Amino acid sequence: MNDHARLITFIALVLGLLLAGLSPTTAQADDEPQCSLCGDGGAPTTVGDQGAGSVVTSGVQFPGVDADSALGKATSAHAGCSGCEWIISPACIANGAEDSSACMGATDACADPDAIRYRVYFRPSGTAPWRLVDSVCLGPGERPASVADVGELVRERVVNLLPSADPSFQPADGGIVNLPTIFSAGEPERVEIEPFDVLGFSVTVTATAQWEWTFDHGVTRTFDVPGGVYPDDSVSHEYASTGDRAVSVTTSWTATFTVDGQGPFAVPGPAITKTAGPLTVPVREARSQLVGG
Repeated sequence: MNDHARLITFIALVLGLLLAGLSPTTAQADDEPQCSLCGDGGAPTTVGDQGAGSVVTSGVQFPGVDADSALGKATSAHAGCSGCEWIISPACIANGAEDSSACMGATDACADPDAIRYRVYFRPSGTAPWRLVDSVCLGPGERPASVADVGELVRERVVNLLPSADPSFQPADGGIVNLPTIFSAGEPERVEIEPFDVLGFSVTVTATAQWEWTFDHGVTRTFDVPGGVYPDDSVSHEYASTGDRAVSVTTSWTATFTVDGQGPFAVPGPAITKTAGPLTVPVREARSQLVGG
């Protein structure tokens, strides 16, 4: 594209912004009001039409967007909003928020020759007017996705990526009546999973654990630490009688994730649980032993 064509394209984009009723400087996320309908951070849901080149969704994320850009700040500020709506429209002079017609200006305005530049509009509710936020280039196969969409896929992946417990006890030959038997879940308190791809977004996950031990029939206790080996008795239990005990542990993971550096957002659904055991723990009486002088 020569300089004259670039100038025409730039003028076309500016005219498009003016026809939308906004100047380019109004699309600053720093001035973006907090969504009055945003709730307590519950999982956002997809709403509206996703056809004809436009997307209407709440809690939206766009691939490859800098978190410090106007669009990055705006989507982050409203990521937990269950009533907010977003829509994209090809960046053509005659297009408004709900138009889907393509034009040369939209197809020639991105560094990637296969990408199309879209204007991104936002409104805090279905009855509010659309407000231009920014523009974004989307290549083939790239599309906006709701945080809920990403979160559901993250949950499916994380279930298999989180470690499973490997419980153990001390003394190794069994517990002793009225003395602590020490247990370890064999897991860390916190896990940071290496970044992975979901719908073209780079996702990172951080999970923290809690453990519920069943030390005997009807005897359960919850711990915020995994336990360890002697002298770490942070997870222990005293048995009042002899006999074999069936011991199991259930790990409950609470996880959050980021999407292209934005977030963190809660992984949807209940805590992810994994149970290990039962582990047979023999409990015996203490034996006296004479030691020669």
